[in-house]
Amino acid sequence: MHPPENFYHLIPREEVKSEKAPRYMSQFRQQVKQEQKLNKASHRTMGPAKVEVSSPDKFLKKHSKEPKLPEKKPFSYREVLPRKPSIPAKTEQLFAGGHAQRDFVRRNAVENIKAVPRKPKPASVHTRHGDKELLENSGLVPKYIKRMVSEREV
Repeated sequence: MHPPENFYHLIPREEVKSEKAPRYMSQFRQQVKQEQKLNKASHRTMGPAKVEVSSPDKFLKKHSKEPKLPEKKPFSYREVLPRKPSIPAKTEQLFAGGHAQRDFVRRNAVENIKAVPRKPKPASVHTRHGDKELLENSGLVPKYIKRMVSEREV
Protein backbone atom coordinates (compact mmCIF):
# COMPACT_ATOMS: atom_id res chain seq x y z
CA MET A 1 0.00 0.00 0.00
CA HIS A 2 1.12 3.51 -0.84
CA PRO A 3 1.65 6.12 1.83
CA PRO A 4 -1.15 8.75 2.00
CA GLU A 5 1.24 11.62 1.30
CA ASN A 6 2.95 12.18 -2.00
CA PHE A 7 5.26 15.13 -2.77
CA TYR A 8 3.75 15.47 -6.27
CA HIS A 9 0.48 16.56 -4.70
CA LEU A 10 2.04 19.37 -2.64
CA ILE A 11 1.89 21.90 -5.48
CA PRO A 12 -1.76 22.39 -6.54
CA ARG A 13 -2.42 22.18 -10.29
CA GLU A 14 -4.98 24.05 -12.28
CA GLU A 15 -7.69 21.91 -13.75
CA VAL A 16 -7.70 22.09 -17.52
CA LYS A 17 -11.20 22.12 -18.99
CA SER A 18 -11.33 20.80 -22.54
CA GLU A 19 -13.95 22.43 -24.71
CA LYS A 20 -16.18 20.10 -26.69
CA ALA A 21 -16.93 20.75 -30.33
CA PRO A 22 -20.51 21.92 -30.92
CA ARG A 23 -22.97 19.07 -31.49
CA TYR A 24 -23.68 18.28 -35.16
CA MET A 25 -27.04 19.56 -36.38
CA SER A 26 -28.09 18.91 -39.93
CA GLN A 27 -28.94 21.98 -41.96
CA PHE A 28 -31.86 20.07 -43.55
CA ARG A 29 -33.51 19.21 -40.23
CA GLN A 30 -36.59 21.44 -40.67
CA GLN A 31 -37.08 20.27 -44.26
CA VAL A 32 -36.96 16.60 -43.19
CA LYS A 33 -39.56 17.23 -40.48
CA GLN A 34 -41.92 18.84 -42.97
CA GLU A 35 -41.55 16.02 -45.51
CA GLN A 36 -42.19 13.43 -42.83
CA LYS A 37 -45.41 15.17 -41.78
CA LEU A 38 -46.64 15.41 -45.37
CA ASN A 39 -45.90 11.76 -46.21
CA LYS A 40 -47.31 10.26 -43.02
CA ALA A 41 -50.45 12.37 -42.75
CA SER A 42 -52.33 10.36 -45.40
CA HIS A 43 -51.72 7.00 -43.64
CA ARG A 44 -52.96 7.99 -40.21
CA THR A 45 -56.36 6.42 -40.76
CA MET A 46 -54.89 2.90 -41.20
CA GLY A 47 -55.98 2.66 -44.82
CA PRO A 48 -57.88 4.77 -47.31
CA ALA A 49 -60.26 7.18 -45.55
CA LYS A 50 -63.39 6.60 -47.67
CA VAL A 51 -64.29 3.06 -48.73
CA GLU A 52 -67.67 1.78 -49.86
CA VAL A 53 -68.93 -0.49 -47.12
CA SER A 54 -71.07 -3.40 -48.29
CA SER A 55 -74.39 -4.04 -46.63
CA PRO A 56 -74.69 -6.79 -44.01
CA ASP A 57 -76.96 -8.80 -46.33
CA LYS A 58 -74.13 -9.17 -48.88
CA PHE A 59 -71.56 -10.84 -46.65
CA LEU A 60 -68.59 -12.71 -48.14
CA LYS A 61 -69.33 -16.36 -48.93
CA LYS A 62 -67.02 -19.30 -49.45
CA HIS A 63 -65.54 -19.59 -52.99
CA SER A 64 -67.29 -16.36 -54.08
CA LYS A 65 -63.97 -14.79 -55.19
CA GLU A 66 -62.89 -17.78 -57.31
CA PRO A 67 -63.22 -17.41 -61.09
CA LYS A 68 -66.26 -19.20 -62.52
CA LEU A 69 -65.99 -21.60 -65.47
CA PRO A 70 -68.05 -21.02 -68.62
CA GLU A 71 -71.08 -23.23 -69.22
CA LYS A 72 -70.43 -26.68 -70.72
CA LYS A 73 -71.11 -27.08 -74.41
CA PRO A 74 -71.92 -30.50 -75.93
CA PHE A 75 -68.94 -31.84 -77.92
CA SER A 76 -69.11 -33.66 -81.23
CA TYR A 77 -66.29 -34.66 -83.55
CA ARG A 78 -68.29 -33.79 -86.69
CA GLU A 79 -67.97 -30.10 -85.92
CA VAL A 80 -64.21 -30.32 -85.28
CA LEU A 81 -62.93 -32.58 -88.10
CA PRO A 82 -64.22 -32.93 -91.66
CA ARG A 83 -65.32 -36.41 -92.68
CA LYS A 84 -63.00 -38.56 -94.77
CA PRO A 85 -64.22 -39.94 -98.11
CA SER A 86 -65.97 -43.29 -97.85
CA ILE A 87 -64.15 -46.56 -98.57
CA PRO A 88 -64.75 -47.89 -102.11
CA ALA A 89 -67.02 -50.92 -102.39
CA LYS A 90 -65.73 -54.39 -103.42
CA THR A 91 -67.37 -54.09 -106.79
CA GLU A 92 -65.50 -50.90 -107.66
CA GLN A 93 -62.15 -51.34 -109.38
CA LEU A 94 -59.24 -50.19 -107.16
CA PHE A 95 -56.78 -49.06 -109.83
CA ALA A 96 -57.58 -47.58 -113.18
CA GLY A 97 -54.87 -49.66 -114.90
CA GLY A 98 -55.58 -52.90 -113.02
CA HIS A 99 -52.79 -55.04 -111.54
CA ALA A 100 -49.16 -54.48 -112.53
CA GLN A 101 -47.88 -56.90 -115.14
CA ARG A 102 -44.35 -57.08 -113.69
CA ASP A 103 -42.87 -60.20 -112.07
CA PHE A 104 -41.15 -58.80 -109.01
CA VAL A 105 -39.90 -62.16 -107.73
CA ARG A 106 -38.04 -62.94 -110.95
CA ARG A 107 -36.68 -59.40 -111.22
CA ASN A 108 -35.31 -59.46 -107.65
CA ALA A 109 -33.74 -62.89 -108.24
CA VAL A 110 -31.95 -61.69 -111.39
CA GLU A 111 -30.68 -58.54 -109.64
CA ASN A 112 -29.27 -60.58 -106.74
CA ILE A 113 -27.57 -63.06 -109.07
CA LYS A 114 -25.86 -60.27 -111.04
CA ALA A 115 -24.87 -58.25 -107.95
CA VAL A 116 -21.30 -58.22 -106.67
CA PRO A 117 -21.06 -60.17 -103.40
CA ARG A 118 -20.41 -58.13 -100.25
CA LYS A 119 -17.12 -58.62 -98.48
CA PRO A 120 -17.33 -59.42 -94.77
CA LYS A 121 -15.72 -56.90 -92.44
CA PRO A 122 -12.45 -58.19 -90.91
CA ALA A 123 -13.03 -59.33 -87.33
CA SER A 124 -11.25 -61.38 -84.69
CA VAL A 125 -13.05 -64.13 -82.77
CA HIS A 126 -11.88 -64.12 -79.19
CA THR A 127 -14.02 -66.77 -77.46
CA ARG A 128 -15.01 -70.34 -78.24
CA HIS A 129 -18.67 -69.25 -78.45
CA GLY A 130 -17.96 -67.13 -81.50
CA ASP A 131 -17.94 -63.68 -79.91
CA LYS A 132 -16.14 -61.41 -82.31
CA GLU A 133 -14.84 -57.88 -82.41
CA LEU A 134 -14.25 -55.80 -85.53
CA LEU A 135 -10.57 -55.23 -86.23
CA GLU A 136 -11.25 -51.53 -86.91
CA ASN A 137 -12.48 -50.99 -83.35
CA SER A 138 -9.93 -53.28 -81.68
CA GLY A 139 -6.87 -51.21 -82.67
CA LEU A 140 -5.04 -54.22 -84.16
CA VAL A 141 -4.95 -52.64 -87.62
CA PRO A 142 -3.19 -49.26 -87.73
CA LYS A 143 -5.27 -46.50 -89.36
CA TYR A 144 -2.40 -45.18 -91.49
CA ILE A 145 -2.34 -48.45 -93.48
CA LYS A 146 -5.92 -47.87 -94.62
CA ARG A 147 -5.03 -44.31 -95.50
CA MET A 148 -2.14 -45.53 -97.67
CA VAL A 149 -4.36 -48.11 -99.41
CA SER A 150 -7.02 -45.50 -100.19
CA GLU A 151 -4.35 -43.14 -101.59
CA ARG A 152 -3.03 -45.90 -103.89
CA GLU A 153 -6.50 -46.60 -105.27
CA VAL A 154 -7.05 -42.96 -106.17
